[in-house]
Amino acid sequence: MTQNDFINPPPNGSYGKSMLDIPIIHLLYDFYKLWHKVSLNFPKSQRYTLGQICGTDLLLLLKNILAASATKDRKIKLEKLRQASIKLDLIKILIRLAKDCDCLQNKSYLELQSKLHGIGKMLGGWIKSLE
Repeated sequence: MTQNDFINPPPNGSYGKSMLDIPIIHLLYDFYKLWHKVSLNFPKSQRYTLGQICGTDLLLLLKNILAASATKDRKIKLEKLRQASIKLDLIKILIRLAKDCDCLQNKSYLELQSKLHGIGKMLGGWIKSLE
């Protein structure tokens, strides 16, 4: 794919199966947008520590999901998904910590946890399908 392919996309608008067609990636993308908005309201003392760590880990989670979806090797796919699962568990703990440290309002916390729960169910189902 060349730079011109992005400037002048094919007439039918398809490049083949896109990684953006994977539902869990949509959920993570939307979650990161919400996280970004919520993290802007963190106290300055926590925005560049706890807030930044959560954001970075979210991006690493997305990276692992993308890596898993891009490989055909079942063993590598399962390894990447397990890494993603561990990262997801860490993010859940960090977001709970952010709430307990008064960085997040309860409403935001509940919305984030609800979305993380859905992502976790989807990720767990994908892992079980490969085991």
